[in-house]
Amino acid sequence: MCRMAAFISPYPLRGYEIDDFLDSVTEMASKGRTLRDTGMGHPHGWGMVAFREGRLLLYVRETCPIWRRGFYARFRADLVLVHARAASVGEVSFDNTHPVSAYKSGKIWFLAHNGSIKGIKEEGMLGQTDTEALLIRLLRQSRDISIQSVLGGVRAIREEFGDRISSMTFLMTSGNEIYALKGANEKQDYFNIYLRRGRNYVLSSQPLSDDSWIELVNWRLYRFYREEDRIVEESVDI
Repeated sequence: MCRMAAFISPYPLRGYEIDDFLDSVTEMASKGRTLRDTGMGHPHGWGMVAFREGRLLLYVRETCPIWRRGFYARFRADLVLVHARAASVGEVSFDNTHPVSAYKSGKIWFLAHNGSIKGIKEEGMLGQTDTEALLIRLLRQSRDISIQSVLGGVRAIREEFGDRISSMTFLMTSGNEIYALKGANEKQDYFNIYLRRGRNYVLSSQPLSDDSWIELVNWRLYRFYREEDRIVEESVDI
């Protein structure tokens, strides 16, 4: 299981703003809710991907807990996705740490996932996680990725695996947009994504501040992307 968060901004955030965001995610990962309430937080690795104007700046994955990271942002970025893992499927390893990645039509796509899909597998996987299989399935739906192709992928997986899905909740990006799905068949208060709208849009497993946050609607696919100096949002029910 996991905690994850992302932001997308119409302008690049400075390094100290990214560090503040990472500090908030770290606190959530160390003190936030776990599915089994073991008190261990989410110690089984963490990962991060950062972009500026669609260009990949950084992709880092480590098997240590995020609260032991020796990392500080020395760049500006307008889209960041971070994940902290509590292992459920697959051992603690580099290849099983999120965000996982896959190549499609000239782009590298990254996905972070919270939940499990029992029995899902794909050829060419580097790790053992259902998350990697989920990403490969979503990307193979059509030549060009769109909200409709991702929607088709989610519907197909949901129909095939049914109650073997505890949650398909994910955040996915290639650098210019974020796809977000809260897809929980159980424990909707845990397999959750919250949204804070503003000049920057922030998505998170739990609210990261005392500002106004809303819960994404269960089984509704969202897409967030930049358009000039604002963030545009669209959504469609599964």
